[in-house]
Amino acid sequence: MPAKIRSDADGGERGHTTVGRYGRRRGRDAHDGRDRAGRSDAAAPDAPDTGADAAGPDAAPGAAGPAVGAPDAAAPAGEAGDRGPTGQGGLPADHDTDDHDTDDHDTLPGRGKQVRIGRQVRFGKSHADSDSDDGGSGSHDHDTLPGRARIPIGGDPDPSEHGRRARRRGRAGRRDRAAEATWIGAAELPGADPPKGPPEPSAAPDGAGAADPERTRPSRRRLLVTAAGLGAAAGGGLIAGRLLSSEGSVPGGLPRGQPSAPVGGVTAGPSVPAGSVTRLPENLLTIYGAPGSFGEFDSGQSTVRVTEVPGWGFGPGQAAFMSAVAADGTVFVTTTPFSDDQSKLTGTDMEIEVFEPDIERFTRLVIPSTKGRLSLPRLDPIYRGVGGGDTSDVIVAPGPDGAQRVLFTSLMPYFGWNTALDGELPSVGQLRRDQQGQRWVYDQEESWTAAQLATTAPPYVAAQAFPVLGPLQPRSSRGPSSIARLPRSGHLVITQYLGKGAGGTDNGALLVVDPAGHVLAHWQYPEVRPLGIGLVVNPREVVADPTSEPDDERFVLISDVRGLDYSTQPFPIQEFSYSASRGSITPCSTAVRAVQDGSRMESAVFGADGTLYVARTKIDGLRAETVAVYPKLGRERGLVTRTPATGNWPVDTWGIANQPDYLVAGTDQGGLVRSITLDPRTGAVLLAGLDGLVQVVRPAGRGTRMTFRTGQPIDVGLNMLRGPSTRYVGVRRGAIDPLRRSLWLPVNQMVLDGLPWPYPPFKLDQWLMRVDLDVLLGDD
Repeated sequence: MPAKIRSDADGGERGHTTVGRYGRRRGRDAHDGRDRAGRSDAAAPDAPDTGADAAGPDAAPGAAGPAVGAPDAAAPAGEAGDRGPTGQGGLPADHDTDDHDTDDHDTLPGRGKQVRIGRQVRFGKSHADSDSDDGGSGSHDHDTLPGRARIPIGGDPDPSEHGRRARRRGRAGRRDRAAEATWIGAAELPGADPPKGPPEPSAAPDGAGAADPERTRPSRRRLLVTAAGLGAAAGGGLIAGRLLSSEGSVPGGLPRGQPSAPVGGVTAGPSVPAGSVTRLPENLLTIYGAPGSFGEFDSGQSTVRVTEVPGWGFGPGQAAFMSAVAADGTVFVTTTPFSDDQSKLTGTDMEIEVFEPDIERFTRLVIPSTKGRLSLPRLDPIYRGVGGGDTSDVIVAPGPDGAQRVLFTSLMPYFGWNTALDGELPSVGQLRRDQQGQRWVYDQEESWTAAQLATTAPPYVAAQAFPVLGPLQPRSSRGPSSIARLPRSGHLVITQYLGKGAGGTDNGALLVVDPAGHVLAHWQYPEVRPLGIGLVVNPREVVADPTSEPDDERFVLISDVRGLDYSTQPFPIQEFSYSASRGSITPCSTAVRAVQDGSRMESAVFGADGTLYVARTKIDGLRAETVAVYPKLGRERGLVTRTPATGNWPVDTWGIANQPDYLVAGTDQGGLVRSITLDPRTGAVLLAGLDGLVQVVRPAGRGTRMTFRTGQPIDVGLNMLRGPSTRYVGVRRGAIDPLRRSLWLPVNQMVLDGLPWPYPPFKLDQWLMRVDLDVLLGDD
C-alpha cells in the first residue's frame, strides 16, 4: 500500500532536487522516467537500487529522506566525522554504508548546499580554519537564491566592483553567515529532546571574535520564518503534484495521465537463497499457478508442493496484489499494473481473481462497465492499448441478508475513454455468491461509481469528495485505496488517496459509507505544515479496532507523506473515531512516528484485545524495522493518551514521536513487511517481507505485562520463481483462513521500470502460496 502521487510531468525545479544517499526507491517511490531502462546506472528490478544517480532531472523524488521536524532523524551523509547537532553520528554504528555514495546530500531546489531538515541547516560557506573572514576563499559551493545559480548570497556578482556599496554588501553577507547553523525542529517540536549543546560559535561580524552562542541561537519567530522559507524554496515541485486532466502533453510527447501512486508499491529487493535462514519444514508451503510456470520448483528438489491449476491466468498487464478469504474458503486477489503504479496502467480491463482451493478452480472475474464493456483501452494510440482500471483493496463482510459479500476498491477506475459510449467502472464494487451456480459473481446493482456515490451526499460534500476534474470527464473518486468495516455499525471507512485536483489540496481524505452505498461522513485531511514546511499527506491504509464501542468506533490510518519537492518523508500512523449517530470522523491522536530516526510506519493489524501491531520500515525503504506495539490500556492506547489531537495539531504536533510501549526484537531481519496478519486462534502475528521471509511473533500477556517470542525467519524461496532480470517477484498482503489453518500469500511478477511505459499489454505468470499454519505454529 502505498510516495508518491506521481505525474508524467516534471514540474517546477524538481530537476535540481537531489535525493538522499540511499538513492532511488523502486515502485511506489520511484519516478518512472521514459529513459530509465536505457540508463547506464539502471539496476535490475529484482535487486535494490542503492547507487542511483541522485542528481539531474531523473532523480528519484521518493527516496528515503530525513523527516521534517524529526530531531533524531539520521543525517543523509555517512562520513565518520559528519555529526548532527547533538554530537551523535548521523547513522547508527551498525548501518551498512558500503554501497552508497556518501556525498549525495539532500538539497532544496535551486540550492547547491546540503540541507538537513530536522537536523541542521547550513547557510554560506563552511568556516574552516583556513577560511577568511568573508567565508573562505577555498570553498566554491556558495548558497544561492533559487533561480540565481551564479550569484552567491552576500557575495558580489562582479569581483571588480569596489567602493562603499561593495563594502556594505560584504558586511551584510558576513553578518548573515555568522549564524551558519540554524536549528530546525531539533528542540522546538513537542516531545523532542533538547540538543546537548548550542551550535558551534562562528565568526562574528567584521572579525570581532567568536559569536556568543546564545546570540546565534535563533528565536522561535526566526526558526519559523527560516522553516517557512525552506518550504517556499521547495515549492517548485508542487506543480507536478496537482491532479491534472487527461488533456495536454508532457515533454516526450506523452499526454498527461491522471497522476496517482502505487499504493503500497513494491521496492525491488533480493530474496536470500531458499533455506538459508531456516530450513523449510516439510508440508509447510503449497504454491498454486499455471502449469509450467513454477521455475526451479518444477525440478522436484524443493519441499514446496507445486499445484498446477488448469485455466489459471491473470489478464494481460495484471499482477497479483491484495487478498481476502471468505468463510467458504474462497480466496480473492486484487490486481495492480506491472508498473506497480496505478497512474501507469498496463492492462485493458478491471478484474479480480477468484480461487476455490477445495476444487482447485480459478476464475478470472472481469468487471464490466455500466455499459457492459469488458475491455476499455484508451483510444489514443500513444498509450499503445492500455486502459481499464486497477483493484486496490478487498475485504469480506456480511451482507444485509446475512450472507457474506466481497467488497473491493479501485484507486484508478477511469483512464480516459469516452464514458458516454463505454460507461464507467466502479470505484467500490461488490461480489456475491450466486445461489444457482454456486459461483462468486459481480453484483453491479450493489457496486458504485463516483457519480453514484455523489448522488447520496449533500452538494458541498459531493463537490469535495467526488470532484469533476475536467470537461468530458466523470467525477473523480479521489483514489479509494483501502477499505475496512467498522465492527459496531457495519459501516465502511475508505481512504481517498488523492487530492481534489487542480486548484485544490493535494492531501487525501477519509470517507464513510453504509453497505447500501450512502455517504455518511467525509473528512478532508487538513493542510500539514510542521514548522511552516508544507507536506502532502496521502491516506493509504485503514485498519479498524475490533474492540470499538458504539458511537466511538476507532480505526488507525497510515499515510504516505512527501514534501513539496517530492522527497519521501517518514510515514506516520494516526488514530480516529467515527460516530454513527453524528455522522462524523474525528482525529483522536495526532499523526506520529515510533522513533525519529527516519523509519516509516508501513502496515498494521489489531489483536482481539485492541493491541495494535505496526510493521515498520527502515529509513532506506528496503529493510524491515522492529515491530511497534501499542496495547490498549483501559479505554485508550498510548497513541491517544501520549499524543492527543489537540489544538492546531497539523502544525504544532504533526509528525512527533510517540514511543511504542514495546519494540519487538528480532523482527528487523528481512525486507520491508508487505503482509502483517494475525491468527485469531493463537494470537500469533505473521510477517511476510518483500524478500519472501515469513516470520512468527507470539505475544503473551496484555497491557503493560506483554512478552514476545520471535521465531527465526523462513524463506519461501522467491528466487526459484524469478524470471528474467527485468522482472520482479515478490509477496503482497496475505489473508488468514482460520478454519482451514491457512495463510494465503499472493506472489506477483512485475516489470516495474524494466520497460519504458506505456507498452502493449502482455501476460506474466502470477501465483498464490498457501502456508500451513499448523506446521508453521506446530509447537503451539
